[in-house]
Amino acid sequence: MTRITAQGKTAQLEDIAKALGISKTTVSRAISGKGRVSAATRQRVLDCIKELNYSPNMIAKSFSESKTYNIGVVVPMDNVGTEAPFFQTCLMSISKCCALRNYDTLVIGAEANDLSQLRRVLESRKADGVIITRPLQDGSMEQLLIEKNVPYVTIGESTEPDSVRVDSAHKEGCCELTAYLLMNNRPADIGLILGGMEQTVNRSRYEGFSKAFEGSGALIPAKNVFLGVKSDIQLRRTVDELLRSGCGCILCGDDMICMAVVNVLSSLGKSVPQDVRVASFYDSLYLDMYSPPITALKFKAGELGTTTATLLLDMIEGRDTPSETILGFEMLIRRSTM
Repeated sequence: MTRITAQGKTAQLEDIAKALGISKTTVSRAISGKGRVSAATRQRVLDCIKELNYSPNMIAKSFSESKTYNIGVVVPMDNVGTEAPFFQTCLMSISKCCALRNYDTLVIGAEANDLSQLRRVLESRKADGVIITRPLQDGSMEQLLIEKNVPYVTIGESTEPDSVRVDSAHKEGCCELTAYLLMNNRPADIGLILGGMEQTVNRSRYEGFSKAFEGSGALIPAKNVFLGVKSDIQLRRTVDELLRSGCGCILCGDDMICMAVVNVLSSLGKSVPQDVRVASFYDSLYLDMYSPPITALKFKAGELGTTTATLLLDMIEGRDTPSETILGFEMLIRRSTM
């Protein structure tokens, strides 16, 4: 071990990290006993503490001020099933990014009217920071985090003006896809099915849809727009109503709604795209594998997760971070709208 001296001052975490050639994160974990640190590394740290005369009082201070090295990821439990591919990819990327910087991820379930699990995690200080994967329109999660003085980043728009957020260009993408459909269909023939409007992402999708109609000078066919569709029963009734109104093109809010729509159409003997054209505001492997493949917007859920985790960890470690990061999209024109 390289020997250094404190030179008249109490040794700090930086001293031990420099002496051993490891990060301050690893030193803090070894002292606190929290996180993933090998027995050999912990012993090296303890030996260095002794050599540098790291006082017992300073060790106690390190315990009391030590980080948990956990990052909380808030997932909306009331609709996680309908967005499984997105959350799986995003969570995996967050976990990988955190692991590379010696942090673990803690999944926190939340519903619009129940933030009890998030509150318990914050009150017991089990996370150094939190990622909100689906901000709610009322801003209740952000307000709770601000109250507890816990750093956070949102994926999607936030009602809190000072929030650090990462998002995909949903409004622009949804506007572009809707405009494409308007060029190839009569406005009155286009139907829209969106999920819960308490989520800011669905509000952004609807804004993009509306912007495309406004740009084309066409009126939105109100009878063909269905918002807040969540259950299978609601969705089947919605498809029935769209077909009765003569709708020839159904635009779906996400990939899981889209798969449910094509299944309903199939059960009714309707073919895509011969009888009804179908598109989605969110792409996934499911839509690419469907026959015929479904026209959709491709957003990079993995990049979204990695970028969000990186920003939060930088915030925790005192680095400057941009208040807003917007990632791009790709419009994939497939046979379902041809």
